[in-house]
Amino acid sequence: MFRLSFALAAIALVLPAAPVSGQTPSQPAYEARPQALTADEKADLIARIQEAQASLRSGAPIYFQLLSGAPAAYPMTTTSPRDAFLNARFDEPFSIVRQPPANPSWKPYRLTLTPNGVGNNVWDVEVVLGFNGQIERVEMFYRPPHPF
Repeated sequence: MFRLSFALAAIALVLPAAPVSGQTPSQPAYEARPQALTADEKADLIARIQEAQASLRSGAPIYFQLLSGAPAAYPMTTTSPRDAFLNARFDEPFSIVRQPPANPSWKPYRLTLTPNGVGNNVWDVEVVLGFNGQIERVEMFYRPPHPF
């Protein structure tokens, strides 16, 4: 009898608890993977970015976080974030996807730019639009292409 009780107790510890009747697992508020954009959404995002570039070039007061980086050995680390942003060509990105938001008021997008063609170093660019569609942050990382 002792062995049977011990075996049942061991099984109970290993099995997951069953949900209470009527209880359902919580659903995430958003899809947890990147999503493709429509042609209109892509065009609108690119236009916003190019407008920000034009405003910076003309000296207009425009405020958003601008960051850039690269592996330490790359010469791109000596380029300022402003210069990296102004020199980037956003008119023909390799890819654009919508990212899951960390904040419900944000709309983050991930762009991949291939300035020297496919198979060469790329820019990974995260652009975050705010509640009213204004650019809040542009974060750029220059890196080698993935090996696949």
